[in-house]
Amino acid sequence: MRVVVFDRIVALAALVAVAGCMAGRAGASGEGASVRRAALAQIIVENHTGEAIDVAFLTAAEPGREVVVGGVAPRSTALVAPVLAGEPIILVARTASGAEHRLPARSFEPGAEWTWIIPEDASFVRATGEASGGAP
Repeated sequence: MRVVVFDRIVALAALVAVAGCMAGRAGASGEGASVRRAALAQIIVENHTGEAIDVAFLTAAEPGREVVVGGVAPRSTALVAPVLAGEPIILVARTASGAEHRLPARSFEPGAEWTWIIPEDASFVRATGEASGGAP
C-alpha cells in the first residue's frame, strides 16, 4: 500500500514539474509574457574640478538605493553608464574624500542625452554637512 501511495506522489510531482516547464517555455518565447524594458538616458559629465569624481544616481522614490554609473578624471569629460529615464532621479558627484555635489531630482526622456557640467567652483558637501569649494 505504501508503494502505491509513494508512486502516486511521485507521479503527481512529475506532472506538476512538467506543467511548470511548459509554462516557463511559453513565457520564454514571449507569447503571453509581458516584458518591461528599462527606459534609459545617456549622461555626459564634464568635470571642471581638480578632483576625480564618481557619478551615481538615486531614485527619488527610494533615495537610499544608489547606483554608481562611472567615474570622471579631473578636468575631463566622460560618458557614464546610462541612467533611468521616465522617473525622477538625483544625480550625485562624489570625490574620494566623500564630499558630494548633488542636483535636485529631475526626469529624463527615454533615449535622451544630457551633459552635466560641474564647474570648477562647484560646492561639494561632506557627509558631516560641511561645504567645501570646487577642490574638496
